[in-house]
Amino acid sequence: MSFLHNYDTYLCDLDGLLINSLDRLSLSLVRAVSEHSNGEQLDEFKEYDKKNPGLSRFEKVEHFKKVILKDLKFDSNLILHDFNRLSLIARTGAYISPNIFKLHEQYREKNWILLTNCDNNQLSEVSKVFKLNLIFGENLIGTPPSKVVRAREIREIRSLDRVLSISDSESDCLIAQENNFDFLFIEEFSRGNKDWIASNYFSVKSIEDLLLKKPITLIK
Repeated sequence: MSFLHNYDTYLCDLDGLLINSLDRLSLSLVRAVSEHSNGEQLDEFKEYDKKNPGLSRFEKVEHFKKVILKDLKFDSNLILHDFNRLSLIARTGAYISPNIFKLHEQYREKNWILLTNCDNNQLSEVSKVFKLNLIFGENLIGTPPSKVVRAREIREIRSLDRVLSISDSESDCLIAQENNFDFLFIEEFSRGNKDWIASNYFSVKSIEDLLLKKPITLIK
C-alpha cells in the first residue's frame, strides 16, 4: 500500500504546490506595497515576504502597516485592491504541474479539497484557467476567512477522516498540526524548508515522486 492510501482526505494548497506562482505573487505584492513605502521600508517588506510565503495577503499587509510603516491609520485596502488585480495576472500566468491530474487519477476515490490564500472571487477564475474542478469539484476554498478558520471547519466536517495536508509552507504545516492533520511538504515549487522550526512532518521532492511511489522522508 502506498503512502497516500493511508488517508481519506487530501487537503491541498495552490501557490507553491500546484502552480509555480510564489515569485510572481511576491512581485505583485511588492509592487502594490511600493506605492506606499520608501526604499528602506520596501526592502524590509521584501525580506519579510520572502521568509513567509505561506502567510495570507492580509497578514503580510497588516505586518507592513503595524511593524514597518508604523501607521495604524493607514488604509490596508489601498494595497489589497492593487494586489487583487496584480495577483490574478500572476496566478493565471503561472505553470501548473500536470502530474497533479495524473495523481488524482490514481486516487480518485479519495476526498480532494483545495484550501488556498487566493481570494474567493479570484479562485473561480483561476480554477477555470487550470481546470481545477476536474480534481476538486466544488471543494475549492479560498479566503477570507483565514486558512486557520477554514482548517478548523474542515476538521469538524471530516472529524473521522485521516487528513493529509499537502503544501509548500511552514505556516500550513503548523495549521495542519493544530488540527491533527498529517502534513506533507513538497519541494518542487517551494522556497525550501531549511529554515523551518516545525518538525514531525513528511517530505518529498515532487508530485511526480508520489506518482512513482518513491520513499517519503519523515522530518523529525
